[in-house]
Amino acid sequence: MKTSPDRSLQILIVEDNRTQAEYLRHLLEKKGHQVTVSNNGYEALEKLKIERPDIILTDVMMPDMDGFTLCKMIKSDETYHDIPVILVTHLYSPVDVIKGLEAGADNFIIKPYDPEYIFSRIAGIMQAKEHPGSNESNQPLDVVFSSEVHTIASSRMQILNILLSTYETAVKNNSELQVAHERLHYTNAQLQKLVEDLEQTNESLHLKNLERGRLETALTAAQQKIETLSEALRRVCQTWLYPAEELLRHQVSSSSTSQEIADAASHLHAGLIALTNSRQYLKAATVPRTWQGIRNCINAAVEPVRRQTIRYENLIPEDIEIYADPCLKHVLRDIVVALQDDGGGPSEIRFSFHVKDNGYVIICENNERGVAQTDKNDIFSIHEGLNSYPSLCFVREMLALSGLEISETGIAGHRTRFEIACPEPSIRFGSDIQVI
Repeated sequence: MKTSPDRSLQILIVEDNRTQAEYLRHLLEKKGHQVTVSNNGYEALEKLKIERPDIILTDVMMPDMDGFTLCKMIKSDETYHDIPVILVTHLYSPVDVIKGLEAGADNFIIKPYDPEYIFSRIAGIMQAKEHPGSNESNQPLDVVFSSEVHTIASSRMQILNILLSTYETAVKNNSELQVAHERLHYTNAQLQKLVEDLEQTNESLHLKNLERGRLETALTAAQQKIETLSEALRRVCQTWLYPAEELLRHQVSSSSTSQEIADAASHLHAGLIALTNSRQYLKAATVPRTWQGIRNCINAAVEPVRRQTIRYENLIPEDIEIYADPCLKHVLRDIVVALQDDGGGPSEIRFSFHVKDNGYVIICENNERGVAQTDKNDIFSIHEGLNSYPSLCFVREMLALSGLEISETGIAGHRTRFEIACPEPSIRFGSDIQVI
């Protein structure tokens, strides 16, 4: 009666690597076989005396006793010589085949293996075991390979199985090599495409760098023109307009001065303020932002335009700094000028710093007439602001260069109040500054 390839077998695994032994045990037990594991060849020989397996799977590379020696000892023992032995190995060369035949092995399994390959090898060997010629007597045959003589006593069926296994392995390796070659070809094509894309990217980057160079050159030229224009405006004010204002101011102080001269002096003064602001606006953003102490900036802004009849109160702590354009001190000076533009009575200007949910705010305020609700936004415009608050016409734009916003939040008829909103990253405190 033929043995069913699906029947449960008693299998002995000889493997010194515990992980691989357990993996192989798991595969075979999942298939329904009963598996015993030995860690070396000597232990396997002892277990043969206790329980006879249907088939043995042994690793080739083991310490003390390798798989070839174990197989040869099993095949030379009259009690166990008919038990099929499959050699499990990472290597598969002609020398391995000769050594396997010399040891009497029934077949090979190559690592790494897939489950179906193992099952087909076991089933094939168990069927071949019942072949009518499987128990034939064989005359030892001496084979010379690589200058060494190997004595082979395997049956024709064993030799045929190993040769077929060798051919199957060679075909499998060739197929894997062909797949690897096709993948390599595909990878090379992808790599070539990446190289072409990289060349295009480099070319695009080169063109962008050239364009950036042209823009930087144009920007430098524009900055030089701005600096030249700013210097020209300064000289015009210094040489012609300031002396003219000084003469008119002396005329206004005289009791015989006509109203026309007084108006002319007022208009000239407002025009000078606007012209000076225009010059500062031209220079703004031409140099990098820096960290500046807010309290010191306010003190520096107040001093040149200070009116002795007005009381100033700076409540901002000294350790608070703001990251802003250097034109900030000119902006603060223009705000001070606007806050001083009162009716001539006693007044007070106060500066303070407050924390809000979305950042911080600098408050500059007085106790004077305030700004009408309809004019709160217009006072910062060039068209309307020049008529009432000429010093404020460029303030909003100059603060925006530093990411700051200004608004008038005072009470009309009671107080003028300017709030400068500062985002959180633009403010730091003395405790935040690391000394290197």
